[in-house]
Amino acid sequence: MSARLELDVATPERVNVALPVAGIGFRSLAYLIDALLLFAFWITVYFAFTYAVPDVLRAVLGLSNFTRALALLGFFITLYVYWTASEVLMHGQSPGKRLMHIRVVRADGSPVGLYESAVRNLVRVIDFLPVGYALGLLVMLTDARHRRLGDLVAGTLAIREETFDLGRYQSAVAGTGQALGAEDLELLTSFLARLADLSPETRVTLGRQLLQRFGGQAEGEAEVLAWLRARAAAR
Repeated sequence: MSARLELDVATPERVNVALPVAGIGFRSLAYLIDALLLFAFWITVYFAFTYAVPDVLRAVLGLSNFTRALALLGFFITLYVYWTASEVLMHGQSPGKRLMHIRVVRADGSPVGLYESAVRNLVRVIDFLPVGYALGLLVMLTDARHRRLGDLVAGTLAIREETFDLGRYQSAVAGTGQALGAEDLELLTSFLARLADLSPETRVTLGRQLLQRFGGQAEGEAEVLAWLRARAAAR
């Protein structure tokens, strides 16, 4: 059983959170959703244009080369603004990424900013070469964190969001009594920090041992880890 790719991020509570890196499949589906939305937008623009200009093809052929170049430039600017504005306003997501639960972050796991988003989407033109994101897919296949060229240049990567409701464990944690001692706290945070380096079997075994040591009750690996994270955060 192969371990999934993860980005380890340390929270202010000294708890290590492992963020799963989004693979090519998830990112491709997110892109297809965004591409369909953009296609629907341009189809709407086209039909709206036909009301003013009945013969669209003749009108386009009658344009000067300069005007055609401006129209093509406007098309690419629209795409660029869509990707960049979406990621900035939606905190690292586009509509497609949000539906696929993917978010673009900086290499250290912090939120992506205007600069990073602007750079990664500008390089998108190169990733698309020669056609169909061939270069981008090739780079993603060879990169350990499935980053395309734009991500490498901007220092970003895409992660999959996994939500843990720690609130449901707070009452159980509160009932454990006194706060953790320095040794127990160090043991727990060390385990959480090494999650990505442990095999699934070892992760489950050690997690259950710690759960029993701290008097917790949970079923399944995800719930065990969520309880331990809540316990570490509660000190």
